[in-house]
Amino acid sequence: MKLVITLFSSLLFSTTIHAASFESQWTGDRIWIGPEHWANPLQDWRVNAGEVVGLAAYDRTLHLLTHQVTGGSGDLEMEVQVKLDGKMPKKSPEAFVGGFRIGVRGELDNFRHALVQGVTWMDLGLRADGSIVLNDQVSNHKLNANQWIRLRFNAQLSGAKASLKLMAEEVDGEQTATLETTVLADTLLGNVALLANGSDRAADPDGSSWRFRDWSVAGRAVEENKAHRFGPILWTNYTLSRNILKLTALMAPVEGSEAPVRLELKREGSWVEAGSSAVHPMARTAHFRLENWDDTEAVEYRVAYNWEGTDYYWSGTVRKDPRDERSFTLGAFSCDNGYIFPNSRVVENTRIQDPDMLYFAGDQIYESFGGFGKIRSPVDLAMLDYLRKYWMFGWSWREVLKDRPSVILPDDHDVFQGNLWGHGGRSVPNMSENPGGQDFPKGGYVMDPAWVNAVERTQTSHLPDPVDPKPVEQGIGVYFTDINYGGLSFAVVEDRKFKSGPGSFAHEVEGEADVTALTLEGAELLGPRQEAFLRSWIKEDAGDFKVALTQTIFCKVTTHTGRNLNASESGADSNGWPQNKRDLALDILGRDVVMVHGDQHLGALVRHGVDEWEDGPIGFMVPGTANGFPRAWWPEEAGENRKQDDPYWTGRYLDSLGNKMTVLAVANPEKGSNLIPKGAQDPESIGHQKGSGHGLIHFDRKTGNVTFETWRLQFDAANPKPGDQFEGFPKTLKFSTSK
Repeated sequence: MKLVITLFSSLLFSTTIHAASFESQWTGDRIWIGPEHWANPLQDWRVNAGEVVGLAAYDRTLHLLTHQVTGGSGDLEMEVQVKLDGKMPKKSPEAFVGGFRIGVRGELDNFRHALVQGVTWMDLGLRADGSIVLNDQVSNHKLNANQWIRLRFNAQLSGAKASLKLMAEEVDGEQTATLETTVLADTLLGNVALLANGSDRAADPDGSSWRFRDWSVAGRAVEENKAHRFGPILWTNYTLSRNILKLTALMAPVEGSEAPVRLELKREGSWVEAGSSAVHPMARTAHFRLENWDDTEAVEYRVAYNWEGTDYYWSGTVRKDPRDERSFTLGAFSCDNGYIFPNSRVVENTRIQDPDMLYFAGDQIYESFGGFGKIRSPVDLAMLDYLRKYWMFGWSWREVLKDRPSVILPDDHDVFQGNLWGHGGRSVPNMSENPGGQDFPKGGYVMDPAWVNAVERTQTSHLPDPVDPKPVEQGIGVYFTDINYGGLSFAVVEDRKFKSGPGSFAHEVEGEADVTALTLEGAELLGPRQEAFLRSWIKEDAGDFKVALTQTIFCKVTTHTGRNLNASESGADSNGWPQNKRDLALDILGRDVVMVHGDQHLGALVRHGVDEWEDGPIGFMVPGTANGFPRAWWPEEAGENRKQDDPYWTGRYLDSLGNKMTVLAVANPEKGSNLIPKGAQDPESIGHQKGSGHGLIHFDRKTGNVTFETWRLQFDAANPKPGDQFEGFPKTLKFSTSK
């Protein structure tokens, strides 16, 4: 198969790569296997009494991160002991295989992409009935699968061919079995993993499992790269505001270890401890808050942790506050559907563009991230399911996040809902009426409040302290706050948590729910507490520009949605309703605020109108990093007052909810991109055509100019060309500043 070469493989992991061997050193009892491994999925693998246990279910694998088969003439040797825990299944026993998965590759040439988007591989090992399997061959001789079986695999690669041999023997018996075959050498290239396969998609916690011990990998066809390890310190997020540094370290599940996580700062050439933190038992985070921070100089930091007798570090730089620089750049991202993980191109381009601050507006993950669906209960397993998905976000972005402040806001998919109307934090009423549903239009949270709080801790705990910390219903916390950094004043807004559910207010018009009636008394958008916060924030004399960060835009600037991009009038998911509370929020903010959003999978720049056209703030919505469910702005006619040289879809419009908006630019997908057959193109090319990309906002405090850029997915930031941005971008607007 043809593989697409990405930038990240060569640019991030530049350490020396050489042939080497691996021997497992599993000890004790724990969830997390260790930094050399990636468990698919996390909650179905663990170490028990020094042995690895994988629940028997379809596609369960434990990848070895540090070793890949790279080809050429040479050999590959693997050995492991394996046995089946449980009775031989009555249903499809041939599907139960404990052993190896080799040659795991994805459609993008990156070992991390293959972890969750593998499309080619070969399975070999022990079946539940005692036979062994090698590719498409099955032995006639059968062993006792409930006893320890030693599997030895040998591959000799020579040119285009590879000779394979699998040998199995009972550790405490005399039975043996052997299979041999020849395959194309390319079949073996890629990741290697342990396999705990079963016949069902979902694992049964009380069902069968495969146990493994003494795994070894060696050979001249194997390359080692220790920089591929992930954990126990996964990544860091931080903010700096009003001389207070807040930093969160994301950790692997290290239960059973009493060691604290330490934050160390580089002072006069030496590392000095600045604080320590226990690991939160559910969110698996460590938190640091340092007051009286000198923001006039850059400071190197590292997070340190001792795990099983070895010191691990994750290092970065707290930048000096760039408030004295003429310009400030904010990078904005949202909606990563996961299919181009680890986002090598957009991460590298962002590193080159070097924004001063990053904003992730929501949907850092989707329920489908990495496969295996989602788990809603019990809470502990649901948390591990979320963490595995969220780790993919951090693994993609950690090299950029470690060296600059960031704002990360959870949206609906981050809390396992297709749409979220938080309705003041309540539990969704009458969930039994919509089992397994996604939208829950009556409003509220589906997941357990402790789980919601842990999710928010992973994404927002590095933000400045909330301005009004009182929890909402069910004890769910809040994080709305402000940030003073870079000579700008940012308001961080929670536009999902307090918003009323449309199903609690809509009335029927000819058999359909009328959302335009949602200006009814009692319906909320931001809620009184956040409205009071914004009134105070807007009056505060802080910063040359005012920027409001929210999850979604305050109008409906889409006309077509879904897999077939059909015309759509629904707008309840946007902040265009309830219209009276939308208008109130925009009135509070006024005309000189820049609002930045994500959510709609579509980049757009609009000037809001409340009483008159263009009397409200600017709304800048960035496209999805990897658009899944597509949306477009394809109005039938050009808007009023459209400038002659602008695309036809610009100008003054009333959206489907009756809100005034002046559309200045839109980052539409390519027509027909939603119909590309699966497998017809590589994932990155599909994402590019579906309108994926990211936004940059440049604030020039000398001129008052703000320039909005929307970059397409596939471009080279080191050598930008015409057409790398969406049509209509960049767009520069004039704002009032204090300079």
